[in-house]
Amino acid sequence: MSEAITDDAATPPTGLFKNTRWNLVAFVCTLAPSLVTIPFVVRLIGLTAFGRAGLVLAVCAPLVLVGTVIGQALIREVSSRVARGDQDGARRSVEAAFRLCVLASTAGWFLLVAVGAPITSQILRERGSVFELELAFLIAATGWFFQQFALVFQGTSAARQDYRTVAAVAAVSAATTIVTALGLTFAVRTTEGYLGGIAAGFTLSAVAWLWVARRDLRWRDILAIHWNTESGSLLRFARWQGLALLAAALSNQIDRYTLGVFAAASAIGQYNIANRLQEAAYIGAVRSGEVLFPRFGSLSDRSPEERSDLFQRASWIVGTFSVMALSPLVPLSDAVISLWIPEAGPGAAVLLRTLVLGGVVGCSSIVFTYYAMGIGRNAPVAFITVLYSIITVVFTVLLIRTFGPLAAGGGLLVASAARVATSLVWTKREFFPFLSWVDLSISTLVPVAAGSFVAISTQMVGVGLVSGWGHLVALYFALSASVFIVTLIVTSLSANGRAVVSALIRSFRYSLV
Repeated sequence: MSEAITDDAATPPTGLFKNTRWNLVAFVCTLAPSLVTIPFVVRLIGLTAFGRAGLVLAVCAPLVLVGTVIGQALIREVSSRVARGDQDGARRSVEAAFRLCVLASTAGWFLLVAVGAPITSQILRERGSVFELELAFLIAATGWFFQQFALVFQGTSAARQDYRTVAAVAAVSAATTIVTALGLTFAVRTTEGYLGGIAAGFTLSAVAWLWVARRDLRWRDILAIHWNTESGSLLRFARWQGLALLAAALSNQIDRYTLGVFAAASAIGQYNIANRLQEAAYIGAVRSGEVLFPRFGSLSDRSPEERSDLFQRASWIVGTFSVMALSPLVPLSDAVISLWIPEAGPGAAVLLRTLVLGGVVGCSSIVFTYYAMGIGRNAPVAFITVLYSIITVVFTVLLIRTFGPLAAGGGLLVASAARVATSLVWTKREFFPFLSWVDLSISTLVPVAAGSFVAISTQMVGVGLVSGWGHLVALYFALSASVFIVTLIVTSLSANGRAVVSALIRSFRYSLV
């Protein structure tokens, strides 16, 4: 165990800063394969084939909830048991989690192989070979199968706040995925070749995790067919969280499904390129707050005042650094696309701006989600996620059908605003009724408002002014610094805001000791 889970909520959370650093290293390693390989893949197989591969992965994506939900349930169970000193119970939870993963992943593999190709054939306006689609899903489903075990393995380390191991395995996985994705795509310049490279990367990632955990696993206990208390606890957590993640996964893929019906496959390729960049920044924000999940779980028995203090500080710092990462992409969208993948065309830049603005707005609800999960209140997360998904689906279909492919991402923007509003009302009414709306807004809305202001007011910065990657990086950091300065100034206008900033400065100083 890398970090003790016994710190008082009021003390400077040095472990959080250290864990966040390692978690962001893991995120960068996870992100690297896509950013490195996509430009080459598009040149090798073309935008249309890349779009078809993206739709195959989009059909598989909702079932990633298998590994994600089991991994999150494991984090919740193990972190709380370790905090109580129940090491045997933590071990039984790990065994139960892998038992559930074996059963669910096997069923999911057969489901994807059986129905994936027929579903995709109905979605695609440009019908291709049925055999090619079936082969594509056989490859993608195999990669998906191993991906679920990698997610559960990762959950075992995250539960014990061992993010250094998570980062190390992520680095190894990134290197192997880049090699397999580029190597197989170069050798087989088709949709199937690219999917084979991705699947090989997932497989090798699971193998790397298996090597790390080889001494701690008891396969006889994992493969034993029996029910225990730990299995029940994991499934109770997974009930609401599974619903939430299924709804979220479907809403995240609805743009691709709708583009497949109303537009050419190349439009899906454009969307995938823009969305990959948006996800790079937004998922980085989510990963920066991920370390809060086991932290909130270990403090679930503390007083609301103690939890509120951590919630406010965490919301401000996650929100601020999230919008610092996202906001510069709005004015720099044309420059980023033209330098990274010029084959994507100007349409990808339009999509990128819309998606990034949706991500900026959504940053306000990241900590709410981890807080609710950490204290075992999954029902509100599921309710808000389902509401978000319904709004996303309705507005996405309506906007793309009315205005065409360039309207993709608009549904996400509308739904993100609704999700933030609902999360804030729920936080005020159910979690921290003693917090004033002003105090709650300072920690959650001020960073987003500052990021949106900078993004929109500097809209024309990147148009025709960026001469190369060095200039782009300099402008990116300048805009990011502007977001931080504006956020800091506005936050410091109130006494509570100054208290939040002071507490964070003290925490950061302790983390450097």
